[in-house]
Order: sequence, then structure tokens, then C-alpha cells
Amino acid sequence: MIMLRHFLNDFMSFIPLQLPQLLDITTMEEPQFYGDYVLLTFPLRDPYDLEEVMDMLEDDIELILLYHHIPFGANSKSGHSTCAYSNPAFGQMFKMNAKTDNTGMVNCVIVTIYDSLEMMYGDLCLDLQLHSNNGMFKYKKGKDEILLDFL
Repeated sequence: MIMLRHFLNDFMSFIPLQLPQLLDITTMEEPQFYGDYVLLTFPLRDPYDLEEVMDMLEDDIELILLYHHIPFGANSKSGHSTCAYSNPAFGQMFKMNAKTDNTGMVNCVIVTIYDSLEMMYGDLCLDLQLHSNNGMFKYKKGKDEILLDFL
């Protein structure tokens, strides 16, 4: 738990400054600590299109895109989701998830910070698997490609 708090402090001191439009610490909900990870919820002041969010994650803080998912039966842009994760080679272990609401806009970003690479890799694979059962991917990274990021 001590290391997880350390990783949380590292994240909070650096990443929100690079991505203030998505990670506003003034609107952030209380962190939720679990055994091997902590969840952070960042409600957005202004809603964004999912494509804009994906561009910010890739371009502004150089996250690796895991997927862009479209659920079965989704009306227009409602229910689309994305996940992007930090490059383990850079020493940080987190992922960000965003999902569109019934207006087709993203109103919240969920961040998961991990205390081990093993936990992060396993969770990324699980996230991908859970989404593969309900809908289609506009983009997805394969498990073997993900593993290469961790070597």
C-alpha cells in the first residue's frame, strides 16, 4: 500500500499538469484504494468527443491505445469506449478509460494506477477480453503486442 501511495503521488504531481482538460484535480473524486491498484475518477467540466479524448491521450501524454470499442446495438455514438495505457518503459504504471454517454460525449475519465507490471498487464488483457464479448473493435491491440510493451 505504501508503494501504491507513492505511485499515486507521482501520478498526481505530473500527469494532470500535462492533461488539465481531462484530469482536473479540483473535480476529482476521492481515490478508491484496492489491494494492487487505486482508481481515480475525473468528471469533466466540458464533455468531449471520444476521438478528441483518444487524440489527447496519444498526443499529449503519449499513452498507448489499447482499443476503441463499439458495443452491439449502440445508437450512433452512445456506449463507445476507449482504453489507453502508459508505456511501462517510462516507469509509470497506469491506464485511462473513457466511455461515451447517451449524448455521445465523454463526461468522465477513469484512471487505474497499479503497483506492479504483472497486475497492469493482467488487467489490460482482462479489459480487452471483457469488451470482446459485447460488440466490435474499431481498433484493438493484440495480447501479444501488449506483452511486447512489457519486455
